[in-house]
This record gives sequence, C-alpha cells and structure tokens, in this order.
Amino acid sequence: MSFPLSRKLLATTASLALLSGPAFADVSAQDVWDNWRAALQEYGYALTATEEASGSALVIKDLVMSMDIPEDEASVSVSMEELTFTENGDGTVNIAVPQNMPLNFSVSDGGEDVEAKVTVSHDGMSTVASGTKDEMTYTYGASSITASLDTLVVNGETISDIDASGAIGGLSGTQTLAMGDTISGMQQMSADSMSLMVKGNDPESGDLIDMSVSFADIQASSDSAWPKGAIASSDPSAMFVEGMKVVGSVTMQSMALAAAFEDEEGPGQINMTTGAGGLDLDFTDAMIAYGGKITEVAASVMAPDVPLPIDVTFGELGYDMAIPLKASEAEQDFKLGLNFTDIGLSDFIWNLFDANSVLPRDAATLVLGLSGKATVFQDLVTLDEDMDEAPGEVNAVSLDVLELKAAGADISGTGSFTFDNSDLASFDGFPRPEGAIDVKLNGINGLMDKLIQMGLLPEEQAMPARMMMGMFTVPVGDDQLTSRIEVNDQGHVLANGQRLK
Repeated sequence: MSFPLSRKLLATTASLALLSGPAFADVSAQDVWDNWRAALQEYGYALTATEEASGSALVIKDLVMSMDIPEDEASVSVSMEELTFTENGDGTVNIAVPQNMPLNFSVSDGGEDVEAKVTVSHDGMSTVASGTKDEMTYTYGASSITASLDTLVVNGETISDIDASGAIGGLSGTQTLAMGDTISGMQQMSADSMSLMVKGNDPESGDLIDMSVSFADIQASSDSAWPKGAIASSDPSAMFVEGMKVVGSVTMQSMALAAAFEDEEGPGQINMTTGAGGLDLDFTDAMIAYGGKITEVAASVMAPDVPLPIDVTFGELGYDMAIPLKASEAEQDFKLGLNFTDIGLSDFIWNLFDANSVLPRDAATLVLGLSGKATVFQDLVTLDEDMDEAPGEVNAVSLDVLELKAAGADISGTGSFTFDNSDLASFDGFPRPEGAIDVKLNGINGLMDKLIQMGLLPEEQAMPARMMMGMFTVPVGDDQLTSRIEVNDQGHVLANGQRLK
C-alpha cells in the first residue's frame, strides 16, 4: 500500500470515528453540523447531503462522503441515510444515528471495484458534543455496537458465499478536536470486548476460510497534531512540518484466534490465545518510534500434510524501533529491540529431530537490543527511490543486550563501536570501526557433543569449530568461555588481546 493511500485510509478511519463518537458541539445544531462537515473536508472528503431543520433538531439525510486518490488511481465513497443533531438547551448537542444504520462503501483501487453494504446496529449508544466552534469535546458510549456485511460486490460480481461481522461491547470514550491552522486531537477509548468473524470461500480458488478473533479489555489513547490541509494534500511531505505528531497506544488483556481453512491439499486449523499485549507509536516530523509486545502466547497449527498439531508457546513476543526521518548535520539516535522470551515447542516437534530426548527441552530465549547514532542526509519521507547514494550513514552502534538461550547453551554479549565514514580503505569499503564487544558462551561444547551423539553434527565438522572457539575465546570455567573482540584506533583487530589484523 502506498503512503498516499494509507494516509487517506487513515483519514477514513478518523472520519468514521466522528460517527461513533460525538461530532462538534456549539450553541446550535447547525453550527455543529457546519463544523463537523468542515472537519470531514479537512480529511479530504467531498460531501453531499440534504438538511431538514425541525425545531431544535437538524436532520441530515442521504449523506455521501467521497474521496479521490489520483496518485493511486483509487477512490473511496461512504454513504449513510440519516444523522440527527439535537440541541439539548444547555450548550450541548446530541448526535444520533438510527438503531439499525445501513452504510454503503465503494472503493476503486487499481482496476478493482469493490462495493459493500453494511448494517451497523447499536444498543444504548449515546453521543454528546460540547465546547466551542474551534475546540470541541465529545463523549460517547454504547452497551454494544455490531456491524454485519449484507452484500459484497467485486468488479460487478456478487460474492454470495461470505459472512462477516464485528462487534464492540462496553464502549466508552472522549475525544477533543481543535480546528485552526493546526488540527489537533486527543482521544481516550475503552471497550470491554471486540470481536471479528469472517467465513466464506475465495471466489477464484474456492478455498475455505472460517476465522474469528476476539479481544478483551481494550484501552486506547491518542494525541495528534498536523497542519491544516495536510491530510487532503497529494504531497506526502505536507504533514511533516515542525509540530506534527501522532502519539498513541493500544492495550488489551487477552486475545483469542480460531481459524479453519481448506485448500486443494486438505483442511487445516490455527488456534491461538494470548495474555496482555499492546502497541505504542510516537510519530513526528523528525522521527518515528514504535513498539509492541504480547505475552503468554499459545499457538496450535494443524496443517493438511501433518498428522498431529504443531504447538508453540511464547512467554513474550516484543519489538521496539526508533528511526530518524529528518535530514540534519547533527547525529541522531536510532534503536532496534527484539524480545522472544521462553519459546516452547511441543514434544511432537522435538521428536521430529530428537526422539531420544538427548537435548534439554528447556524454553528458548532471544533478546537483542541495539542503539546508535546516524546522520541523515535526506528526509526519508520524501526519499527519491531512484537515488544511487545512501540517504545517510551510521556513526555509532551499541550492542546493549544480546541473550540467546537454547538446548542447554546460552550466549550473551554487550559492546559498542564508532565508525569513521571517511576511512573506507582500512576495511575494504566498510567504514573503519573502533570499539569492543564482550561475549560469554556457556554450554557450547556440551551442546556440540549432544549434536554429534544425535548424528546432526559430523565429528569432522565439529573439530574445526572447536579450534575456532579456541582461537577466539578464553575458558573461565566448566564449559564456560569468554571473548573480547576489539578494533583499536589504528584499525588493528584483536581477540582477547591477541592481534588478528
């Protein structure tokens, strides 16, 4: 998906959020509708609708929101039958939709035309807007909201063999949106549950998919700001000015996934449950940082050509990344983190290569943390794909943590290096490093002995590996080794004080 299309879809999501939550509040329903319409136009939509005033209420009928995305040869259109703004007499406005609200979606993208009709139903939905014309706060809630797919048409062909629905339970939240030269918004949302179900056959292959996923205790928050007109602009760099930001987080307490499929090779199943997890995003004109983690993962896969389920567990899966985006002569921070903790395999998987239980079947772990400094020569959001030169250079890298545990052995390490990008001769075109890394290895020889016993590692291949370890490591205990690899300011490479280069 290209950046312009993904940005427009972000606008679509944000505008639909105004339907699920209150729109803008002011002393009159007309003012609220005017500001709500202005916000949708800010997101890049063209609007058509009829307005009917009745006392303290303003009824909007036959609302159509459409958007063209010429850079992707795509367009998006959403229509709804009715929306009512009612003045409460206290400076607030109630925004109401029918209890059963039909929505029509139309998307054209790269020669594929998709039309869908969806019915959204709610129980106890309340949306109240308050504030001023320039800054509106709205509060929303519902016991439940459900959406079901009524019809789906792709390139003129009705896809009849498909069933899809979604539901939100115990929804509540607030959102504030300020309109000016800068568009800024803040949101807090919580829901007791969310679920999605899709069942049908692929119209081309005939393959069956039957999937359901559910989440419990969802919390979400966001804080954003961008220049007026930036989202609707066809220029990707329009948003990336000083002060632009999108900061958000989503958490959940559990997730469950069940999927059944059938293709030409036969039927299969995927089941997964998790504990708590979440996502974080910090996006500005100068950098993007994002991360996520999920805990207590248990997955089971039944493939058509495998007679028994493949079961895998994780104590935690996580990642963390920060990348500078803006060109600057000054060095900027970056980082990368991976966390795969307590990886467990079922006995079925172990027995495929270790039927006699020679290897310890302890849970495995991989933790990696890198950080460093880099100089960015060109703004990465407007990077020319055809440019031959690198858009930046790495000045320093630190190995903050390395932890690898598996089959009774473990490796750990830390270290840091700086790089002289003006010296590409000392290391054959690679910037000259300077620094050191310290590594500890425990149980490696014992693991090699077990692999030889199992027939997975030939003795003649193990011998040179042991010789290499002898050259680069120092024994400090029973099957315990350490190693320090250095590169000094003269470009000399040393292992435990012995010069190698």
